[in-house]
Amino acid sequence: MFWGAVTGGLGVLTYWETYVAGLEYLALFMIPMTVVGIVATKSERAAGAIGCLSMLVLPVFQVFAIVVFVLTLSPIILGLSHDAAWAFPWTLTREAPGSLAKFVGLLLVAAVILAFVPILGRLQSLHTLLLGALALALVMGIIDTTNPGIVSKRVHFWPGFWFALGLLVIGGLMAWIGTLVAAVLATAVESAAEGLGQLLMFPVAAIFGFIPVFIYGTWLGAQLRGAG
Repeated sequence: MFWGAVTGGLGVLTYWETYVAGLEYLALFMIPMTVVGIVATKSERAAGAIGCLSMLVLPVFQVFAIVVFVLTLSPIILGLSHDAAWAFPWTLTREAPGSLAKFVGLLLVAAVILAFVPILGRLQSLHTLLLGALALALVMGIIDTTNPGIVSKRVHFWPGFWFALGLLVIGGLMAWIGTLVAAVLATAVESAAEGLGQLLMFPVAAIFGFIPVFIYGTWLGAQLRGAG
């Protein structure tokens, strides 16, 4: 089951929608970070206040970007469709802003708790795995609301020990690869725009965490379709 989920998860990378949604994720995450960085460099007197404010605000953009990315690709990740749900996250934002805000707040709390876990808390891709998995749980909850019992009767959200260990190993590997790729990109950008290189490293390293999210989502989708 694990290797089937790995194959299915990697198959998500074959869809062009994945890369367009990835650009959307980076835009939602990086544009606020870039604006903060530019303002901080332009105004040295306000740099301290901006830095403190960014520590509170930027994680919200990170979580929201992850939620939008996962909700958009959820039909593909779960194997329910070959098309992304481009309007889904924005419809949810418009029709249920309060519920979505509470969910984003929950994810922020989860991210803070994970940050205090030794070693694992320092791996940004594992943060993405945790938040992405919770976003998929939100999608499954919406599916269960529209089709009562279909999720609660078929789907187990907690995988077995070896499956979970495999996800952690893949998440750690992706963190290492993501850090290397981000460092190379940051060096190239830094030479062209001083100060923006460091801003680039964080989201690029994080996006590699979506691969184990795809694997976990494939496993959930198989159960939902009655294949698990």
